[in-house]
Formats: sequence, structure tokens, C-alpha cells
Amino acid sequence: MKRCVGRIGLVIVLATLSRQAHAQLGCLGSTCTIEITMPVSDVLRLSLSTSSISLGTPTESDFQAGYRDVHAVNVTAKSNRPFTVQLSGVTPAFSYSGTLPTPNKPASDLLWATSAGALSTASNTFGTTTTFLNQGAGAITSPLFLRTLWSFANDVPGTYSLTIRFTLSAP
Repeated sequence: MKRCVGRIGLVIVLATLSRQAHAQLGCLGSTCTIEITMPVSDVLRLSLSTSSISLGTPTESDFQAGYRDVHAVNVTAKSNRPFTVQLSGVTPAFSYSGTLPTPNKPASDLLWATSAGALSTASNTFGTTTTFLNQGAGAITSPLFLRTLWSFANDVPGTYSLTIRFTLSAP
């Protein structure tokens, strides 16, 4: 019997505390309190400093060196949670317009890095999807440098183009 009365007393105390906590919202005399709530949704924003990139016309010295480098674009990503930016070529090869047979220049002939100095050891290509940025929440602007590989034997006169995709995601 004592246990039953003790349990009932505990239930009454908890119910009273619950009502007091709930009663704190509202007005009492000259003081009013309210509870506010606000949902926070994902914020993901990706922007580029330009909508097109010219890789320039390769010169004899570019062909001799085997490559030509350019500072292509600044990439800005903003998110209120950790995020990644991935890069990929939309197609596995450059499109070609010219009078000679299509050379099928692979997208992997376009390398990228976040600094000009890193291009000499870059293994990041547009032939596969690779991670450009992997950040915690916040905002960052990072340069994208490109190196186009050129070969006397494979790269015939004409116009080459490649569409690249930047994808911002917050897993």
C-alpha cells in the first residue's frame, strides 16, 4: 500500500512540475513569455567567376612542352553543413570541329589543380569524377587551374571543346 501511495505521489509531483513548466509560457502580471521556433533548411550555393573558359590556342612551344596551363576560374561554394564539390567531364572526350578526321582527344587530357604549382604533379583529370573541395560548413573560394596536354602526333588543327560539370553536395 505504501508503494502505491508513493507512486501516486510521484505522478502528482511530475504532473505539477509539467504544468508549472507549461504555465511559464504566457503572461503573469507585467511579464509575458513565449516560445519561438525556426526551422533551418540546407543552404547550398555554388558559383563560378565565369561561365566559359578559354584554354587558348596552343603554340609550338606548348606542343614542345606537351602542355599549356591557364588559371581558369574561381569556384565559390557556401553551405551550412559539410560539403563537397566534385568535377567531371560531361563526355569522355572533347568534341572536335575541323576538316580532318576526329582525333578523339580524351577528357583526361585536361588536368586540374587548386594551384598553378600543383599542375606539374596533378593526377586529377576530367576523365573521371574527382573531388575538388571537401569542406566543413562555411564558405570558400578556390581557384581552379587547368593544364591541357598537347601532342604533335594526336592533336590536329580544329576547334576542341569539353563541357565540365561542377557538383556541390552535402552528404
